[in-house]
Amino acid sequence: MNNVLEVAFVFLAGLFAVWNVMSFRSYFLYLQLAATAELTWYMPRPWFYSMAQGIGVLMVLLTAFSLFILDRSWIIVLSQALMATYYIVLLPLSLKVRRGFYAHGIWLDRAFVPYDKIWTLCWKEHPNIVLVVTKKKDYLSRDYLLNVPGDKYGEARRILAGHIKDQTLTIKHSVLGLSDKEIPAQEQV
Repeated sequence: MNNVLEVAFVFLAGLFAVWNVMSFRSYFLYLQLAATAELTWYMPRPWFYSMAQGIGVLMVLLTAFSLFILDRSWIIVLSQALMATYYIVLLPLSLKVRRGFYAHGIWLDRAFVPYDKIWTLCWKEHPNIVLVVTKKKDYLSRDYLLNVPGDKYGEARRILAGHIKDQTLTIKHSVLGLSDKEIPAQEQV
């Protein structure tokens, strides 16, 4: 049983190490881009935020307990510390990243996409206003989403139109994929 437990903690340590590194990278990228903000807003706290903070506090207590009282192996202590770091430090930091439009790209709900990597744009306006972005050469064909507050919608459209006009943003002409040409397309905004 102890072997299975250690394998599980090795997996958790690896998983949270990757999440922590990605979260730190994302936050430091945001710090570099913050001065170039054109139109931004804070993402609302997710419904599970308080529960995640509780998990973080529990992980801090378990890390201390495992280290000083139970004399657990280093991998168990490390995995608990990595989980505590994610829930206590990095999750709140990720909510400080302002979503929206920057001089060199768009900070979407889950990632920053530079303007030169955007392939298509379209709006979904029911029930919320959502900008749907597809990246160039995204072999997984994922859509990246940005929930746009209603009071920022007009300004967001104006900013996108400006970037298309000055050609910092060139998008595929046809959202349906009927054209292979990449040309600025006002009608896509």
